[in-house]
Amino acid sequence: MSDFFNKIFKESMVGAVLVTTTMMLIGLLYIVPYFAQQQVKKEAFLESQRLISYLRSFRAYYAKDILSKVALNTDLYANFDHKTDSKTVPLPATLVHDLGDLFTKETDLTVSMYSNYPFPNREDRILDDFQKNALAFVLKNPKQIYSEENIIDGRTVFRTAIPDYLSEPSCVSCHNARVDTPKDDWKLGDVRGVIEVSIPLEYSFGSVQKLTYIIVLFILFNFSFLALYYFFFMKSKHKKLAGKVLNKDKLLSEYKKAVDLGAIVSRTNITGKITYANDAFIKISGYSHEELLGKSHSILRHPDESKETFEHMWKNLSSKKAWQGNIKNISKDGNTYFIHASIVPILDEYDNIVEYLAIRYDLTNLYEALEKANEAEKIKGRFLANMSHELRTPLNAIIGFSQILQRKKTLNEKDALAVEKIAISGKNLLTLVNSILDFSKIEEGEMEFNPSTIEIKSIFDEILVMFENQLQEKNINFSMFEYEENQTLVADKQLLKQSFINILSNAIKFTPDGGEIKISHTKEGLKHIFGICDNGEGISQEDIKTLFKPFKQGENAHTNVAKGTGLGLAITRSIIKDLHKGDIWVESELAKGSCFYISL
Repeated sequence: MSDFFNKIFKESMVGAVLVTTTMMLIGLLYIVPYFAQQQVKKEAFLESQRLISYLRSFRAYYAKDILSKVALNTDLYANFDHKTDSKTVPLPATLVHDLGDLFTKETDLTVSMYSNYPFPNREDRILDDFQKNALAFVLKNPKQIYSEENIIDGRTVFRTAIPDYLSEPSCVSCHNARVDTPKDDWKLGDVRGVIEVSIPLEYSFGSVQKLTYIIVLFILFNFSFLALYYFFFMKSKHKKLAGKVLNKDKLLSEYKKAVDLGAIVSRTNITGKITYANDAFIKISGYSHEELLGKSHSILRHPDESKETFEHMWKNLSSKKAWQGNIKNISKDGNTYFIHASIVPILDEYDNIVEYLAIRYDLTNLYEALEKANEAEKIKGRFLANMSHELRTPLNAIIGFSQILQRKKTLNEKDALAVEKIAISGKNLLTLVNSILDFSKIEEGEMEFNPSTIEIKSIFDEILVMFENQLQEKNINFSMFEYEENQTLVADKQLLKQSFINILSNAIKFTPDGGEIKISHTKEGLKHIFGICDNGEGISQEDIKTLFKPFKQGENAHTNVAKGTGLGLAITRSIIKDLHKGDIWVESELAKGSCFYISL
């Protein structure tokens, strides 16, 4: 017999399984149900407290903040018969009764109120032993709670009675002043009665018992399976598992190596202190490994980087969200460098942040290339502006001398035609030079902007004088919106006029002889919307995409009429959108015409 027990308990795991199983069965069959029942009672007690707390809080709010306003502003009065009398609202105690019924509807819970001094409408209430004991207890112990486990109609219930005292002056005055009051010497803080919550325990405890039996069967099954599993599979499983762990560790090591080679990697703890920095981080920052560990990333923060960037970063990270963005940093030796950072909060199994992982990429070369490109663009703009400036002087001389020659009566027809061509070409070239100069000023931010209050009528009166001859020469049917007297807007008159001239000149250019141009004006709130529409050949949707870009022209501009500079609409767009903060857009259909709209 002793040999048998030695084999069972010392030489195999069967004895350990039997002992463990026996202890667990005892615990599950006796100990667990006991503690489960105690826990159910505790939860019932806490639930009762919560429910009564809600009811008392709502009653206090109702008595203090609602009934006082009802009394002052309506002819309603408070009484217990509010369900039958349309001129009444519920008393606070009646409200608690109603809310108790409402909150526990379709549940096994009940809420009740009772007192040694009931109002006449509740005098026929018969108190059971628990209720009598509860009243006696709370009157002696007004700050304590009375609870018991009872059997009611064959069901086990847990009953909790909490003292109900007069907490508001309005409650005291109401209870003392009512004609049907059973007691008229109440004071603030007196215990009026109790509020009781009754919660059945049988279903909760029965569920625990059923669950216990299921757990016992499940554990027995698992212990049996565990014994078989141990003898037949465990040894080979351990070997395979050890191999997989080694392979996974190696694979993770390779991943880490790959990331470290291609990116700047660091880890920080929850307080933002660096706990790991790879070689790329050390190289770009100029700090040694020892200098970085335990420090904040703020040692790399460039003074030019905005505080809002880091506020947004930490707001995201604190919300357990990843953050991505570009950051300007400064190395130990004072060199500026740029990075694109992806920072991820690392969470544990409880969804708590344990550290932050940052993977960054060096963007310094890209930023330097962009800076050089912007500088080249500025140099190009200055060159165009200077060139345009220098060209205007000889061009004005050419145009001036050609106009002097045109006034001479001695020129023959051939010479007069040549001089006219010189004058026209000079004016076209001067227009081109002026457009380039204006565009350069806008690009450099040097265009003067002088807004003032101007009359709409004065703008279009001046514009129409300029185009009167061209409209007559092409026999264009021109219509104009009717002016309103003294109608004004705030704008730079010269620049706004230039914008309308650019659009209207295009409309005349692309409108066929005998065609139609219409200028409209509407108001939407404070916005003025001007429209210039023609019935020319229209613009394709593909051309519309690049219409307002500098040096870009639509297909019609190349094939049907004289080629322009490609700057007019680009300048107009900048004047309207950048300087006036307005809007400009076009609606067009091929073979039907175009409409340009300006909104200010």
